[in-house]
Amino acid sequence: MKLVPLSLILQFFATYWNSLVLPNIPVATDVAGKLIPLMEVIIPHLRYLTESRENVKALTDAMDGLKATRASVMDNIDIAEREGQRRTPEATDWLNRVEAEEGEVVKMKEACRKRKRVLGVPLNWVSSYKAGERAKKKAKVVEGLQTEGRSIVVARRLPPSSIQEMPAVPGVVGMESNINNVLLHLANDDVGIIAIWGMGGVGKTTVLSRINNSFLPGSERSSEFDHVIWTVASKECTLEKLQKGIAQKLGLDLEASAQPPNMVLFENLKSKNFLLLLDDMWRGFELEDVGIPRPGTGGNQHKRKVILTTRSQDVCGKMSADAEIKMNCLGQREALDLFNFHLGKQTLSSHPDIPELAGEVTKECRGLPLALKTIGRAMRNRREPKHWRHVIKLLKDSKHAEIQEMEILPEGDEERDMFRILKLSYDNLHDDTTRQCFLSCCLWPEDYPIKKSELIECWMGLGLIDESNRNLFWGEDHIRILEGVCLLEPGDDEETVRMHDVIRDLALWIASDCGKNKNKWFVQAGVGLEEAIDVKQKWIGIEAAERISLMNNLIRMLPQSLPRRPSLKVLMLQRNMSLRWIPSDLFQCMPALTYLDLSNTILEELPKEIGILVQLQYLNLSFTYIKALPKELACLKELKYLLLRSTALLLRIPRGVISNLSKLRHLDLFGVMYAGWQVDGGRDRGDEEATASLEELEELNSKVTLLTTLGITVNAVLTLQKLSRLENVVTRCLCVKRMSSSASIQLAPSIARAQLGGFKMLKSLQELMITSCQSLVKLEVDGEDQDNDMDWRLPDLENLELNKLVKLKVIEWRRVSISDFLPQLRSLKIVICYELENVNWVLQLPRLEILQMKFCAKMRQVIDDSVSSHVGHNSPPSFRCLKTLVLYTLNSLTSICDQAISFPSLEIIEITHCDELKQLPVKIMGSNLREIRGSEGWWQSLQWQDDKIKASLLPYFRSSR
Repeated sequence: MKLVPLSLILQFFATYWNSLVLPNIPVATDVAGKLIPLMEVIIPHLRYLTESRENVKALTDAMDGLKATRASVMDNIDIAEREGQRRTPEATDWLNRVEAEEGEVVKMKEACRKRKRVLGVPLNWVSSYKAGERAKKKAKVVEGLQTEGRSIVVARRLPPSSIQEMPAVPGVVGMESNINNVLLHLANDDVGIIAIWGMGGVGKTTVLSRINNSFLPGSERSSEFDHVIWTVASKECTLEKLQKGIAQKLGLDLEASAQPPNMVLFENLKSKNFLLLLDDMWRGFELEDVGIPRPGTGGNQHKRKVILTTRSQDVCGKMSADAEIKMNCLGQREALDLFNFHLGKQTLSSHPDIPELAGEVTKECRGLPLALKTIGRAMRNRREPKHWRHVIKLLKDSKHAEIQEMEILPEGDEERDMFRILKLSYDNLHDDTTRQCFLSCCLWPEDYPIKKSELIECWMGLGLIDESNRNLFWGEDHIRILEGVCLLEPGDDEETVRMHDVIRDLALWIASDCGKNKNKWFVQAGVGLEEAIDVKQKWIGIEAAERISLMNNLIRMLPQSLPRRPSLKVLMLQRNMSLRWIPSDLFQCMPALTYLDLSNTILEELPKEIGILVQLQYLNLSFTYIKALPKELACLKELKYLLLRSTALLLRIPRGVISNLSKLRHLDLFGVMYAGWQVDGGRDRGDEEATASLEELEELNSKVTLLTTLGITVNAVLTLQKLSRLENVVTRCLCVKRMSSSASIQLAPSIARAQLGGFKMLKSLQELMITSCQSLVKLEVDGEDQDNDMDWRLPDLENLELNKLVKLKVIEWRRVSISDFLPQLRSLKIVICYELENVNWVLQLPRLEILQMKFCAKMRQVIDDSVSSHVGHNSPPSFRCLKTLVLYTLNSLTSICDQAISFPSLEIIEITHCDELKQLPVKIMGSNLREIRGSEGWWQSLQWQDDKIKASLLPYFRSSR
């Protein structure tokens, strides 16, 4: 029986009373006149009582909407953090408030559920009234939070350290005098601007790197400057790019300020001691225009110094250098010493004739350090004199070869000789595959840290190496070979490499048939292109282009009606972060295209004309805003690589697209929005509605020889079961998302056999994410006394992420060795696991390098004290491989671990919004420590057993502001 709300009864009564009152009866009229306003006040309050259930239902709906907004915000934060940005305090505060409101709403709903009612009428009218009132008001708060979440700035660029360590270059033979000369000028108050100049490859950047690293934390000179700012001002550098580079190192957002960029920089630096290092300048800039306070204008209060390197003495004059240091090529004795250093003692002593032959090679290198280093490394394992004589003949013969025709560096004979010499290292590479791998590195911007994984993926897409585990290792071997002969250099960390600007020019020259076909490879990467008209003007002059790289620009849209380029095979547009739209006719002008990279753009739609690229083999749409794949993608019969990783808005993959890609070898759908792999393929719906199903993977499984890499996102156990049984599919990356489960999940050999049909998937997984499983409370790994059965482990898993498991309390290991189960795990990320109190087990991961813990509200200790008490005195516990530790918004955290635990490999520790953490482990400082990041307030609140410890760690502290 449905009851009429009391408020309606009262409203009816008021109306009825009015109808009975006669206009000529003053008393009645007076009563009615007073009753109506009174009812208008009372009725809203009575509604809290009579509509309490409706108010709670409205609150529940509002909370569901807020959760969806939170999920979107978290996805955006994840994307931003993968791009090196940091979550904003505003976003953190918003998420904390959402968490608090969610807890209150749960309590209110539970109280409402328990409240007794008879025939729909609450027995306790007072509590029902209060509940209805609170629900109504709370719904407004929740709706306000949702509105706020839609417009919140989720992340900003990480604030930099006060100094960036540059890769150490071994062997500075002959350069010590130049380094000492620069240091003497730095100590001279009358010298503000120091210019180092000389030809390319002579060692200018090596000298500048040594100067930079002399101010690193822990060095004698670490406190001399507030900021040591390294930036590259290469050929394409503009005033705006130079300002942005300096601002990035200072942690400034020029676009967020109403002031001109030069004023923003000036205001930040005017009261600081700073050293500005400008590498590879090709033109002069007025320091005032840049925003740099001129050295010598601050009196004795502030120490301001600028050191620049350039190939041109004219630039020294335009920069008003107070001191100029010209770097010349080395003399014969020094040149031979440097050559022999890179050659190595074993090769030098391997045959009596080699020392004399080494001297002849050295003469041909003309004392150029880059050539001596590169050729020395190339000859390192050549121990037969006949090989040496052949190389000497090549060097002498090449003087009159095609090198003389080159157009890339017309400045003088020295530059031409350098290319002639360096090309020998390229020719000396042991196979054409390695040579092609080397040339492709010049498609990236100048002086850019290239991710090794991105480079190997590119080589696979270009068909230089195959997609298999073995050939992935070969890709790493190619990198090691190129580093070994100095054609690639170490990057900012172990994951990246760089290419010397001279070596990059060499590669571009070789790729253009030694200068004969200048635009065969057209590379305008990272040069600041923005407008469609700029792109069109560049496009017009490159009729015979085979590869075009426009990556890392600011292009917003591509022009329409571009001229046809029938020879174009490779188009690289990745990391144009403003690129939202592609014209429908773009692909018509490049019919021979085989490689297309549109990743890390804000592209929302892929034109259906993509279907005309029938020769396309590689398509990368990762980290884009694309919402649906066009059904015309099914026409790409030659496609081998389809990459859609972290497409957070991808909701639709039309049925038939994937099953028609019969040559597909690599499909990456890891971390995407789409997870509904329908078991029935959606066959009960019309073709326009049908989406991709697991049956398509089964159908594809029957067509392809082997899908060697699959990354996939799933949300159902049945999907996971069917996926694990596909014979010709190798699942390497798995995202388990929003999967319904019991409160406890157990992984054990018997369960793996029953549910997954064996251990095939477990053995191939390299990356695993478990996210948004709302019911999961306990995760248990049980070896079932089968420690000798290695098949059911995760032997290749390198990255594990547990995300948004809001009820997860326990990760339990029984009858299993953690180090055997996860022997290769390098990165562990645990985010929004509110109930988790510790992760003691991570101490047993033998190769763990990165540990990130974020939004774990109840975590009091990362490793609790019980761990140390179970370890003997002869084997103190240690994070022996851990390099990076990030702790973010752990509100209950009071301790990282017991003081006995050591961190011998730790390089970076970052602590943010962990206000209860008052102590750092004593043994956190190892020989590799580079930075401790945190807020100034947190650092000052830390308690120390000894002030000497604080003093020793202070040089490594970087305020996150």
